Amino acid sequence: MAFARNMYTIDSSSGFSPKKMVNPWKTYVKLSAVLMGSHDLTKGSLAFLNYPVQLMFKSTKVLLVMVMGAFIPGLRRKYPAHEYVSAILLVLGLILFTLADAQTSPSFSVIGVIMVIGALVMDSFLGNLQEVIFNMNPETTQEKYSKHGIRVLSHLLDSG
Repeated sequence: MAFARNMYTIDSSSGFSPKKMVNPWKTYVKLSAVLMGSHDLTKGSLAFLNYPVQLMFKSTKVLLVMVMGAFIPGLRRKYPAHEYVSAILLVLGLILFTLADAQTSPSFSVIGVIMVIGALVMDSFLGNLQEVIFNMNPETTQEKYSKHGIRVLSHLLDSG
């Protein structure tokens, strides 16, 4: 029932009519898959890393977002050199912190590092992909996404 309410609107003259799709389904499938993969890798990495190490890795997301933004068609962002230097210094600090933690913490594992890096790549792709979608299709707005998310959440809570 909740799915039907999200897919159709009630039109006073003709009854039910399908909602106009703003973007193709494959766009939403890509976004969902990347978001789910990022979430699962982030949570899974905690089995192999302690929380401070994971948090430090996640704080380097800015560098990957910058790099991905430079290569994704539709964005091709350019950043000033001082922003790249700042991001690189952040990553170097992370490396030093991680190497120090590897010698003292029994919960440090290369598998966890690989998982959290995979999550970071997916996170950086997700943010840039959303921006491309917003730029390419002016009818897509964050307001529509947030309203839809609230509606879906309310339907899920209603259905138990």
